Amino acid sequence: MSNQELRWNLTSVGLILVGLLGAIYTVVQLGAYLASGLLLLVAVAGAFLLLQRQKAYSITLLIAGVLSLIFAVVGYLNQGFVTLTILYVLLAIVGIIRGGQAYRAVV
Repeated sequence: MSNQELRWNLTSVGLILVGLLGAIYTVVQLGAYLASGLLLLVAVAGAFLLLQRQKAYSITLLIAGVLSLIFAVVGYLNQGFVTLTILYVLLAIVGIIRGGQAYRAVV
């Protein structure tokens, strides 16, 4: 197994763990079920990456990023600048940028 393959596997396992642990944390601490669902989408994207399905990985991350951006705007308009809005903005940035990079690499 090459060094590149080991990095891909480590990245995908990291995405799965961060997505699952983040989903559990947001439900327990914040009670945010939408944020939990978006983090589960990130975990699903990590599973796609582990299965070598790069196009599905990129599309899943793009969907999670766009939904996070929509939720961030709606959350900011309703509640202002709170912890959940920051979570949505960060997830939108990561999802759109990394998903876009992965989509350009695949297509």
